[in-house]
Amino acid sequence: MIKSCIVSTTEIDDGEAAVREITGQFASFPLQKNSIGLIMAHPEFINTGTYEKVAKAFSFPIIGMTTISQFAGEAVGTYMLSVTVLTSDDCNFSCGLSEKIPSGDSCGVNDVSRAAYVATRGRLEGDPKLALLYGPFYDNPYLYHCIKAITDASDGAVPLFGAAANDDHNTSLTNTGPRVLLNGEAYDDKFAIVLVSGAIEPKFYIASATEESMVMPRVGVITKAENCRLLEINNAGTVDFLRSAGFPIDENNASGNSGLLSSIFVLHINDGSYGVNVSRIPHSIVDGGIICGGDLVEGAVLSIAFNTREVVLETAKAATDRINAGHCGGTAILHSCLGRRYGLLSEPQAEMELLRKTMGGRFNCTASYANGELCPTGNNGGRADNRFHNQTLIACIF
Repeated sequence: MIKSCIVSTTEIDDGEAAVREITGQFASFPLQKNSIGLIMAHPEFINTGTYEKVAKAFSFPIIGMTTISQFAGEAVGTYMLSVTVLTSDDCNFSCGLSEKIPSGDSCGVNDVSRAAYVATRGRLEGDPKLALLYGPFYDNPYLYHCIKAITDASDGAVPLFGAAANDDHNTSLTNTGPRVLLNGEAYDDKFAIVLVSGAIEPKFYIASATEESMVMPRVGVITKAENCRLLEINNAGTVDFLRSAGFPIDENNASGNSGLLSSIFVLHINDGSYGVNVSRIPHSIVDGGIICGGDLVEGAVLSIAFNTREVVLETAKAATDRINAGHCGGTAILHSCLGRRYGLLSEPQAEMELLRKTMGGRFNCTASYANGELCPTGNNGGRADNRFHNQTLIACIF
């Protein structure tokens, strides 16, 4: 089994003080044979050099991402750095870093992703039971290409959980942009991965839009899509279809599309006897198509919901109720979409506070915001149904 310990600091500017605080919290925790640390940090910790000092204070690998807000242990905050230490005598860990992910080249993304998985798998003792992945991007290239390549490389045997990094500006490839963190280094063009083998049986939970929040339930079928671009609904052009459904879309004025672009597209996907719901954020309109924050599935039934404070908190509470009903304790890793945080309006920490109230003290729990969420929806025909999500709260419990 895996034992865990969560340590954190809000000391951004004084790296030595942050190290003393972190190591002081960690000093009495007994390490077992194999250990790894999952780090979540506000981007400012990179700029000041504090992240590098903290990461190098540990004797085992440290891997994670930037996030603008989190809950760790008993602390909730924005300018925080936390490390979740995982240690075990009967589980093994293997860390890997991909080569640069080529932009706009799905074949190249597949090759790089597969190579990173194969190399990391080659250093792991035993068969992998869980993969944790952190990427610095969710678009261009789309992280779902990485997910598919790794799922195929593992023959669907390994559930994949993780997140896309984020920053205050929600931009990529800038000096303060989202970063993947590994052993004191920060990357804006590679993903990092952890494989875990041994005595671990992870359980996964997903929460997004509710049936009640769907203002247009099952409004049509996606009849044409190209990767992340929604082109036709019910054989009609997407923009024309949505205009007729009541959205006053203006392709030449992005601000005039606020109603559409603040909604959630829910894909009801039926793959034979296996059905699943996956949420997508529509974030721009290009040449009559709606660009979404992840891959689209032709044949999926489409519902449209709105992202509100009530929906965010209701779904978070429902998820934690299910988790508490199914587990007496353990380690809990959660990621929530940054869009859910925006839906909280003047109470940006309300979801993290709810998670602290409902899970703190019961689990060694960490939760952080993401620019996209990676979580299996279940097992489909003997393969882990690893998927990329938007506007979703995901949890991994072990």
